[in-house]
Amino acid sequence: MSNTAARFGTLAWAKANGGEMSPRERMREIATAGLLFLRTAPAQVRQRLGFRNPRAFAYEIDNLPIPDSSIAKEAEELCRKASSPMLVNHCFRTYAWGMILGQSGGLRPDPELFYVASLLHDLALTDRFRDYAPMPCFGARAGIIANDWAGERGWPAHRCSTLADAISLHLNARVPSEHGPEAQLLQAGAGLDVIGLRHWELTPETVASVVERYPRHNMKRASYPVFKTESHPRTRTHLLDRWLMFGTLVRHSQFEE
Repeated sequence: MSNTAARFGTLAWAKANGGEMSPRERMREIATAGLLFLRTAPAQVRQRLGFRNPRAFAYEIDNLPIPDSSIAKEAEELCRKASSPMLVNHCFRTYAWGMILGQSGGLRPDPELFYVASLLHDLALTDRFRDYAPMPCFGARAGIIANDWAGERGWPAHRCSTLADAISLHLNARVPSEHGPEAQLLQAGAGLDVIGLRHWELTPETVASVVERYPRHNMKRASYPVFKTESHPRTRTHLLDRWLMFGTLVRHSQFEE
């Protein structure tokens, strides 16, 4: 077992703690999120006032690599069968945002692993998989689902573990670099899509092209009730919902719907 295996937000951490945070971990996450909001506030204010970011990254959506391995295709099929159209497109946009932010920031994830992680990261929110494992934290529960699913298809244990941890970690306020680019970019891609975090780092044309390819299907209205059902005491979801104004952040993200 690696020395990062039981670090906060990993699947090993969730299994050891039942997916629940200690008081110290809760305070640390609140502090981490608070510092993040303070650091990004100037950029958000400039964007809200209509000032264009001269350093915004432009990306041609037709250049987005879509893995076509058998497991990538199976992950896409599973995502489509289990999830609503809103959730399916959220998963695809999470992949797109993550890959684009990776290009902008010099991170190079394994495309296949990151694609599978993006498509499976919210399976625990679906009717088909909601009760897959007795774990109150849906991010960790999705990590368990993905770990088992990929293992059944022949992925080695270390690759399954990287996949599972990336998914479990995506609910963290911050994902340190030691967890790898897939975990960092899954959290970043999901954060951009749900609450608009780092939206200002991309040109309006780039943002519009991603949303045009993968429409949002009234995500602001449809996603929060699903998230709210997972707000179990002492979980990261509960922290986001109760203490970090998640619902407000969703409603006031830069996206129209």
